Amino acid sequence: MKVRQIAAKLRHGSAAILCLLICPPSHAASDVPDAWFQTTTQALFDAVTAGDKAVWDRVLDADCMITTEDGEVQNRAKFLEELRPLPRGFSGQIKIRGLTVRRIASAALVHYWIDEVENIFDQQLHTTYVETDMYQRVGASWKIVAVHVTVVPRDLEPIDGSSSGWQSLLGDYRYNEKATSKYQVFVRDGALYGGRDPKSATQLIPLAPLVFYQKGSIHIMVFVPDKNGAVNEVRELHKYNEVRMKRTAGPAK
Repeated sequence: MKVRQIAAKLRHGSAAILCLLICPPSHAASDVPDAWFQTTTQALFDAVTAGDKAVWDRVLDADCMITTEDGEVQNRAKFLEELRPLPRGFSGQIKIRGLTVRRIASAALVHYWIDEVENIFDQQLHTTYVETDMYQRVGASWKIVAVHVTVVPRDLEPIDGSSSGWQSLLGDYRYNEKATSKYQVFVRDGALYGGRDPKSATQLIPLAPLVFYQKGSIHIMVFVPDKNGAVNEVRELHKYNEVRMKRTAGPAK
């Protein structure tokens, strides 16, 4: 019985500490310091890996609108429904940095970066997000009424492979015969490059023999062989759209 009583007191104490972090004093809701938003935001994301709905439930407004990194718009109920602990074999840690607060009357615009490290069966992923939350003072509390998050792009890691097939990709490509600009593919210092001209061209990071990531962008370049195996087309995948360019000059015909 004594052990149970001690455990109950510990649980009660932890809950009280968490409430102090998440819930500002009712008499000072309009005067919470910027540090409260930092502490609250970190507490919210600490709860993500554990799937702790209660922490989010206290802060999200009943009519909160959440736009996820995948472009899905969720209401409060949908977000809480999908908030679950990480599955077995997954672990992670999230750190909030660069948080700023801009106050507008009874609202606060909170902007910050999210550094996420996720381990998936001994494979490590590092993703950075940027998020903006809109808080509004509701009675004696501050509530999140809107969330918008997006992924910060980064260059993909190259896949080891032979560069012997690059020769068949070299040359000039155009959108059509009326296009005045061209996309040039060439080798420089042992790396493959593509661009409108050699000065502005960017490195093409190999992901597969005919698939490359355009460094410093969100573009994927896919070289397409014809029925005879000759590469006479490149497709640029950009923002979930596809643009095709036909070869107009080069060694492979």
